[in-house]
Amino acid sequence: MPINNEEKITTVDAEQFKEMMFASLHWLKEQKSFIDSLNVFPVPDGDTGTNMYLTFKEAVFNLEDNNAKSVSDLAAALSKGALMGARGNSGVILSQLIRGFAQALKNKKRMKARDFANALKKASEVAYHGVLKPVEGTILTVSREAAEKAASEVESVQDLVELLEITIEAAEESLEHTPELLAALKEAEVVDAGGQGYLTILEGMLKGLKGEKIEYQAAAVEGKTKKRAEIAADIKFTYCTQILIEIDTRKNNLERMIDKLRRDMQSYGDSIMVVGSDDIIKIHIHTNHPGVLLEYGLKKGKVFDIKIDNMRKQNQEKVKLENEANFDHSQFHTDKNKDISEDQNEDQAEAKADIDEEESRNDNQTAAEITIDKNIGIISVANGEGIVNILKELGVDYVIKGGQSMNPSTNDFAEVVERMNTDQIIILPNNKNIISAAKQVSELSQKDIAIIETRSIPQAVTALMSFDDQASPAELKEIMEAEIKYVKTLEITQAVKDSKVNGLEIKKDNYIGLKNDDILVSNETKKDTVINLLNKVAEDEELVTIYYGEGIDEAEAEEIRDIMEENFDFDEIEIYPGGQPLYPFIISLE
Repeated sequence: MPINNEEKITTVDAEQFKEMMFASLHWLKEQKSFIDSLNVFPVPDGDTGTNMYLTFKEAVFNLEDNNAKSVSDLAAALSKGALMGARGNSGVILSQLIRGFAQALKNKKRMKARDFANALKKASEVAYHGVLKPVEGTILTVSREAAEKAASEVESVQDLVELLEITIEAAEESLEHTPELLAALKEAEVVDAGGQGYLTILEGMLKGLKGEKIEYQAAAVEGKTKKRAEIAADIKFTYCTQILIEIDTRKNNLERMIDKLRRDMQSYGDSIMVVGSDDIIKIHIHTNHPGVLLEYGLKKGKVFDIKIDNMRKQNQEKVKLENEANFDHSQFHTDKNKDISEDQNEDQAEAKADIDEEESRNDNQTAAEITIDKNIGIISVANGEGIVNILKELGVDYVIKGGQSMNPSTNDFAEVVERMNTDQIIILPNNKNIISAAKQVSELSQKDIAIIETRSIPQAVTALMSFDDQASPAELKEIMEAEIKYVKTLEITQAVKDSKVNGLEIKKDNYIGLKNDDILVSNETKKDTVINLLNKVAEDEELVTIYYGEGIDEAEAEEIRDIMEENFDFDEIEIYPGGQPLYPFIISLE
């Protein structure tokens, strides 16, 4: 509800807390493209703003139909949503910030200025603790210094509006200082993108607290209407059903109950996920009989946060909306629930399309269970038909569609983990920005999961060559991560903006060459970029593997191979169609 700006606000109740979070979400949506543009490197994965927005959107979705009357309960729901929806490194750090924020607000019916300051401090502490090697000049620095300022002022400032304004000013000052702490930021003449995202969220909170309206125009979505209609027709189970069950852990063992629930749910639908923490179990299922799930839950404990969505109706409504010309979103204070649900419908439809496409590639297995015939299940991340086929030939049981500019969420991994008919699983993320989201799966599942920290497709191929089904996930992690140290990954892509990196003056649309994620060369043509990159990095490697991407034909790949044979002394050069987007060539040196 809008608030009289002339009055001091010393306390925020549950409804006002919601308004703050909704406003932050919409302000972050407005600013995400700008935040993306701040990424230092000109490679096509500048998605810090997008990942933070998608993570925060999942968090706020948990508040949409939540009737909790305390700030504590809402903050806890926000935290759970962020954990499940975390995407990319920036999204995972944001989820940890929200986690700490929620921990500090535990048992608080309302939030006072001191509570807010304490929550910011705890948020920063949890985020720092969640990063193996914290780097200053990032979102971590901005969140810490903003929290320190809030803590120093809260003794004399009880008005939350004033305290937020002071905190935002401190965050702005900290953000402006980030280039002095990180040389890469200074060279690129930008501030830290994650820090800008954090500042944007604070600004949104203030807008919501003051009752300001945020106007925005939804981006046009073209070419999706027909696809959504096809999706609706393909839906096998109508109701997306989700419940939380509070159990008495004095009488029930959490892990055993989760295992039993997973087994019992198999006959009622697909897309099943059962996870738990402390005394709460979350069940998600696509079913035609949601009432059965509710009755089952009531027999096991106290049921709350019930969500039942008719997926057919959602898709039909979305098709209708997309056919309306010049559709204008209302300002969020007057119709925020509609805005949120429309975003959610779009995401669900797109996710369903991805699932349908993925499952058609996974031997037509049903969504209820991914059946494997070995001890350890293997999940990997990739994009490109050729790459996916290669990974499956090497033993991968399920490939999650993702990679550069399309980072899967923690929930994407968790759902696949829970559907596998094995308790031992390894995950190969194949991208440095996906590793952190994959790691969070261990907090959501009781299964034995090891994350093999592969940062590229060549590393994944090398790791899979050393797979031993008789080893444990932990043993495989040690074996595979030792092997991937001996492979060099070279990537050729186009710069998405003018930039200066590692002393290189890079022009938009020029080709750039990377070795293990470091930009080393830039040229106007793909051929020159490949040759110059190899001149810099090739040593005594014997085997070269070229994966050619989307838009590249075999003849062009063979031409690159011929140039390599003329200029370098490699023993063997292999060519495979990868079909990967954004990167014309991915090259492995071993």
